[in-house]
Amino acid sequence: MDGNLKLSHSIGLEGVQNARELGGYMTADGRQVKHGVLLRTARLSTGSAEDLRRLSEEFHLAKIFDFRGRDEIEGSEEMAIFKGDSEPDPDPAVEGAEYLNLPILDLDKVMEQNRELMKQITGRIDHIKLIELTVKAGFIGDELYFDFLDGDLGKASYSRMFRELVALEEGKAALFHCTQGKDRTGVAAMLILSVLGVPEKTIVEDYMLTNIYNADRIAMERMMLERSGKVPAEMMDTYLMAMDKVNEDTMTNVIAHVKERCGTVIDYIKTELGVTDEEVEQLKDKFLE
Repeated sequence: MDGNLKLSHSIGLEGVQNARELGGYMTADGRQVKHGVLLRTARLSTGSAEDLRRLSEEFHLAKIFDFRGRDEIEGSEEMAIFKGDSEPDPDPAVEGAEYLNLPILDLDKVMEQNRELMKQITGRIDHIKLIELTVKAGFIGDELYFDFLDGDLGKASYSRMFRELVALEEGKAALFHCTQGKDRTGVAAMLILSVLGVPEKTIVEDYMLTNIYNADRIAMERMMLERSGKVPAEMMDTYLMAMDKVNEDTMTNVIAHVKERCGTVIDYIKTELGVTDEEVEQLKDKFLE
């Protein structure tokens, strides 16, 4: 995957990490996803005033879907393992855009399942220890993604996302994000592109663009982990995935998981998320050209 693919999908935000769009991808039937209407990013709290102005005035942003939970956004000592560097979106995030909090993961449930690990978060705790706890809690990789798609909270929020996209006014854009714009956001992109008829190979390539957009961050994080001397070489990629890296096998396995459960991704979207055949066609009419 080269830099040209990165440039063709960038939305040019200077302060927002992993900021890109789904526009330009070709569908299996030869149509193309419209540019400038389906945007995916990391959290918006790092956006400059110019970034937020452009989202409003150039992209005509009408809806923001934030896939983080409220406790995660607001932060607490107990949530440190999951919060990372999350911060609330600006209020208002973008002039003229409706903000919708659509949490994907039930973090209370995750914390309950990892009660003993939670006890280790006392006082100040170094970054590498947090990453270690994140990995031990399973807050990374295939099983986490399965939880996004199998859990009641995730299904309700992804379903609401589709309803909001169906209702999106013509000429307006929608932006979806989590903290780093790679996991919950990556699954959302997979679902949207699947509905629009984009081939699986392209969907995986879109997912993997995170490693290009985050290349500098990943390189610095790798250096930090290596210098610490605390991370075994065979665990290096796992630790990096707990931060800003993604692994191709994860998305491939997620798609296979959905197929095993429902037959196809579209069948999952219809049966588990309640998107109708008519709404699928409405989405295609709205977002394809």
